[in-house]
Amino acid sequence: MSDSDASARAGGPQGPAPGPSAAKRRLYSLALAAAFLAGLGLAAWGHVALGNAVAPRPIPAHPQRIVTLAPSVTETVFAVGLGPEVKGVTTYCRYPPEVESLPKVAGFSDVNVEAILRLRPDLVVLPVDKTATAAELARLGLTVMPLDTRNLNGLMEAIARLGAATGKTEEAEVALARIRSAVAYATEKARGKPRPKVLFSVMHSYAGLGYISEITAAGDDGFFSHLIEMCGGVNAYQGKLPFPSLSREALFKLNPDVIIDLMRNEEEAADAMRGWQELSNVSAVRGRRVYIFTEESDTVPGPRAWKTIRKVADAIQPDPPLPAAEAGAGAAGAGPSLVGASAPQDADSGAVPSEPAAAEAAAGGKAAPADLQDPAGGSL
Repeated sequence: MSDSDASARAGGPQGPAPGPSAAKRRLYSLALAAAFLAGLGLAAWGHVALGNAVAPRPIPAHPQRIVTLAPSVTETVFAVGLGPEVKGVTTYCRYPPEVESLPKVAGFSDVNVEAILRLRPDLVVLPVDKTATAAELARLGLTVMPLDTRNLNGLMEAIARLGAATGKTEEAEVALARIRSAVAYATEKARGKPRPKVLFSVMHSYAGLGYISEITAAGDDGFFSHLIEMCGGVNAYQGKLPFPSLSREALFKLNPDVIIDLMRNEEEAADAMRGWQELSNVSAVRGRRVYIFTEESDTVPGPRAWKTIRKVADAIQPDPPLPAAEAGAGAAGAGPSLVGASAPQDADSGAVPSEPAAAEAAAGGKAAPADLQDPAGGSL
């Protein structure tokens, strides 16, 4: 989508044609977006039930050799105390650090079945949307366990089910308690307060250094959209696409009160903040309510979601509460823009300070504006 006259009215200069560095940034952004979508398991065919393809084999009560096929799944397996039994992961698994040295048997959508077989797993844990892979592995005699982490309720059920099936109930309960505590924190913080319009950005496209030409936002994705609502906000995008591409014109039309932006590191966060500052007519920018999260855990719908929940809650409903006139309008002076975590961290204690899910390598307004596009470029 080309840049618009609206960007000039907002004070943003017309960006030059992408040079080598811009092209490299765009390539990275596309790779990150692909990973992110993999993490949330949003492929359309993922809704086919595994039971329609193969008869499930019994899950071993004490698995000894586990292969995991997505970052969220890997983190879930480690969270219930099965880390020592994990023998293979994907190239996008980054956490915990132990996975870096493990054999890589899959990428974003490609799975090396021969590599999996060489590891002789007694259990393969994978996202529920990888039905074709699950069916193939089952036909080869492997035991597969699909987990649905596409939304918070599914994630919590997955943790509980995996713990119960493998004799790790107590460990699973510890992971669940952290999430429940964060949910209670966010719910109580939002109680009775105005609900600002929130835009959750997961990827940028640039027409020049620091010049945002388009973003990919969390729409009706089932994960981040749920976090926005739970934490006391309303998704600024009210269409049905899970991850719509939004032009600069669309950002002006949606006019969010709060912007939460996921970036890989603080250096990229600084570039992103410069880009957002050019959109000075957007309420969130004018009101200094642009929050940039740089923790990898914020892009993985896994057990560390409790951290993201707290951070999102603090961004949408800050302490002290904003005056009523400002809370829903993004008024100037509403608070500082933040780079990195939006509140103090306390490691993995699960306590409730002011402080949520990384790359599965990578969550309303009224009628969607006509120039909103889906990630494939089709008009809404």
